[in-house]
Amino acid sequence: MKQIWIYIGLLVTFGSCAKQKVSEEELKKYIRDVDNGLRQSIKAGEFAVEATYQPTDLFVLRELGSSKADTASLNKWHKKYGGHYYFILSISKNGKEAITPTQMPYDEFSDLLQTVSFRLGEYINMTTAKQDTIPLADFIYNRTFGMATGSDILMVFDKKKAAQTDWVQINLKELGLGLGTQNFRFDRERLDEAPEIDFNRAN
Repeated sequence: MKQIWIYIGLLVTFGSCAKQKVSEEELKKYIRDVDNGLRQSIKAGEFAVEATYQPTDLFVLRELGSSKADTASLNKWHKKYGGHYYFILSISKNGKEAITPTQMPYDEFSDLLQTVSFRLGEYINMTTAKQDTIPLADFIYNRTFGMATGSDILMVFDKKKAAQTDWVQINLKELGLGLGTQNFRFDRERLDEAPEIDFNRAN
C-alpha cells in the first residue's frame, strides 16, 4: 500500500513539472496576457515602457525556419539559446517610436542612438532576490526608422546567475529621455515554467 502512494506521489510531482505544449501563436498569446506575469509595463508622462519575456523556443523556432524540427536540430538550438533569459524592452512616446529624430533635436537623437546601440550595458542590469547583480550579456537595438509603434531592444541575461532566486528585476537607468529610473520585476518560476512550443505541431 505504501508503494502505491509513493507511485501516485511521483505521478503528481512529475505531472506538475511537465510544461504545457502549445503552438507558436498560443505561446505569443500566453505572453501577451499580463495575468501570466511575463509582461510588465509602466507609464511615465507621454512615454510607455514595457518589458516582455521571450521564451527560448521562440528563438529556436526562428532558427529552424522551414527546416524539419528533428531531435538533432532542436538540441543544437536549445543548447545555443537555453542558457539565457531574453526580454524585449519597448519604449514608445504617444504610441510611436521614442527613439527617432522626429521626437527630439538631432544631436540628442544621435547621442541616444549611440547609447542604445553600443553603451546600453551602462544603463541596464538585472538584480535578484538574493541581491546578486547580473549584467547584460548582450543586447540588440532594432532600428525601424519610425515604422513601428515602439523602439524595441532585445536584452539578454545569463540564466545560471539567476538560479535559485524567487524573482529577477530588470533595472533601467535614465537613458536621456526623461524616463527616470524604472524597474521591472518578474517571478523566476513563471519565467521557467512558461509553455513550450510543440514542434511536432509547428511542422
